[in-house]
Amino acid sequence: SSSPRHWRSVRAMKSFGILLPRMGVLLSITAVGVALAACSGAGSPARTSTAIPAIQPTPTVEALVEPQSSANEVFTLGAELYAANCQVCHGDSNGIGGTGGAPPHNKAGHTWHHPDAQLREWVLNGKLGFGSPGMPALGDKLAEPEVDAILTFIKTWWTAEQRSSQADISQRYHEALEKQSGQ
Repeated sequence: SSSPRHWRSVRAMKSFGILLPRMGVLLSITAVGVALAACSGAGSPARTSTAIPAIQPTPTVEALVEPQSSANEVFTLGAELYAANCQVCHGDSNGIGGTGGAPPHNKAGHTWHHPDAQLREWVLNGKLGFGSPGMPALGDKLAEPEVDAILTFIKTWWTAEQRSSQADISQRYHEALEKQSGQ
């Protein structure tokens, strides 16, 4: 009837028949993996035409606490109030247009040497001049928040180092006033 050789062939065919579907699955999985790798660009050089997203800076504490639109409103208000009340004497961001004797508030001036509390006081209550008529009091025209908006505006004319130094001066002045009032 059947020879042992025949049975070996049948066994080989059966095992081949069993292996063939398994190999088909393995080949299919491998083909899918290769296709996905090719689509993802893995292993290929970076494309220079693809834009790399810019790294966004970490927001400042002020930006997290105060909405951006509010900061823009303060800046805009400060610009309008400066133009209406200060520019005629102190000039624009380049120091142009001011009258003699009034210092410019830009980076070439010395406004950044003074603490916010002192600047606010001078705007609201005036300041005696040295060889000039002095600073008129604007407290009847401006409220403290409006003066703060003006200060916010002119600080944009200073360098980062000047803003940092002025913030430190303002903090130390504030601490000294608190210490003095506590005694």
